[in-house]
Amino acid sequence: MDNINWDDLRFFIALVETETVSAAAKRLGVNYATVSRRVERLESAIRQKLFDRTLSGYQPTVEGLVLYHKTSHLREQIQGLESDFFPEHQFRKPVVVSMVSFLAEYLVIEGLKPLCKKSPELRLEVDITSRNVSLMKKEADIALRLNLPESGESLCRKIGQLDYVLYSNAYWMERLLSGREVHLVTYTRELAHLPEARYLIERFGHQSVRFQSDSVTTQKIAAEQGYGIALLPKICIPQQAHASSVQKCILSRDVWMLSAKLSSQSAPVRLVMSELAQLFADSRTDEATE
Repeated sequence: MDNINWDDLRFFIALVETETVSAAAKRLGVNYATVSRRVERLESAIRQKLFDRTLSGYQPTVEGLVLYHKTSHLREQIQGLESDFFPEHQFRKPVVVSMVSFLAEYLVIEGLKPLCKKSPELRLEVDITSRNVSLMKKEADIALRLNLPESGESLCRKIGQLDYVLYSNAYWMERLLSGREVHLVTYTRELAHLPEARYLIERFGHQSVRFQSDSVTTQKIAAEQGYGIALLPKICIPQQAHASSVQKCILSRDVWMLSAKLSSQSAPVRLVMSELAQLFADSRTDEATE
């Protein structure tokens, strides 16, 4: 074990968690060759094959998994030391927040501006995705999700609720209110399981669908352009459109904030988490007073 360069473990852990050399290199801020060289050196030092190289990426061997589970906690201890003895280093890395696009576009980007002005050293990275990222693998520091998380996450907190309303131009809204047939703007088949998509199909039928997109912003534009009725989060609807183009709340979805235990101990992450919680609380209050 005296032959091991302990810094090589950092590259090994990153490759296990990202599964590709390019993704590990991006996470660590190095080039592709450095990751490969460090992992090969570690394998040589302990005389064990740690990965199977496959077409889909690097998959840890049994020995690799054993080493990962025995060493991944070292990262937490080292990061804890950095926080204790070098608190100024905490702001060198961005706080990575994962969420679906419309939360960023209509609430989070604008809502976090005051925090960034108060803390100019704070760096944010917004990861737009509809999949559930792995917090334990450090794919993000914070995740905002619209579905109740499965067990296993370190910290989970409900921070808000989104109300969904029917939205369209005046032509389709008038047809809807008079009980006539309408066209629909909704999600594609891949996201047809979402509550808002199921509601539209159950109420109006598949034959009414005329425009599909997995982007809430695209659905909003399509509804405004006359493609049909969309069911959208109320936070996405312009205030001036509420009186003529929006019905009462059809359904609500909870917003959950998740973080790994280690990440939540970081001062920058705590700042962002606190601001996000307040942001969603304020947005709910604003809707209630309309």
